[in-house]
Amino acid sequence: MASTSKYRSTALRARDIDRALTATALDTAYADGQLTFGEHRLRTERARTAVTLDELRRLVSDLQLDVDLPEPEAGRSASRPRVLLALGSVVIVAAGLVLFFATREDKVEVAAVAAPVPSPVETVSMPVPDDVTPIVARPFVFDTATGLDDFRNRFIERFGSSQVVSLSLQVDEGSRADVYRLDAEGRVERIMVNGGFEPQKDTSLPEEGQLGFDWNLLDSAVVAGVIAGAPETVGAPQGVVDWVSIDNDEGEQRISVSVSVPDLSGGWVETDFAGNPTHVSPARR
Repeated sequence: MASTSKYRSTALRARDIDRALTATALDTAYADGQLTFGEHRLRTERARTAVTLDELRRLVSDLQLDVDLPEPEAGRSASRPRVLLALGSVVIVAAGLVLFFATREDKVEVAAVAAPVPSPVETVSMPVPDDVTPIVARPFVFDTATGLDDFRNRFIERFGSSQVVSLSLQVDEGSRADVYRLDAEGRVERIMVNGGFEPQKDTSLPEEGQLGFDWNLLDSAVVAGVIAGAPETVGAPQGVVDWVSIDNDEGEQRISVSVSVPDLSGGWVETDFAGNPTHVSPARR
């Protein structure tokens, strides 16, 4: 079973083989029923674009399987700076002694050279026209009803429709999310959210049973309540919600919340759109 104690947080960069191993593990988890269709697709997308090993580990931390991802080499990075610092100190001391004895034998008065005084640089202020309004990016918030309403409204304002295929929210990483919707040709389009909305060029045909839903009919207060109660529901109040996925695959409305727990395997909660629990996987050692 995957454990967060094994998967220590690290900023080490992921390799292509690490992404491939994670994607294979997600396929296995989907095949044995640990992941739903929507969760499998969303996590696989994240695995393909992951930059660090930490991102990959969090995708599999709540699954009942082991993924052979590299561990950071403890002490290696710390010992090298200490050795370099010690060698640097020896060199500095030796150079100081040589200079001391050389100047002691033959003192030569050297006229002080005046340091050049930089001429003052005149700053020029550029007045902002009265009719220009500064643009300030408002961050997204995914764990409150108000924040979720704002997210939905800004999406509808940007794309002109509330019809979506699925949502994937990374609650513990600020403004990161993915929204999947059907484009004008009926293909599934991924909208990457990272401070703004970025439609991706690659699209795909809808999978069998992949149904969309009207985002306006999803109660943000219900979603926020499921997120807030998820750590307690999986039996780990100290846990932190990291992933939330929302879909309507095969006509089954589903809100899935993944909880990361220190020193335990993560748990997850699934509810319908009304917030009624349909599945709970508790956190385990």
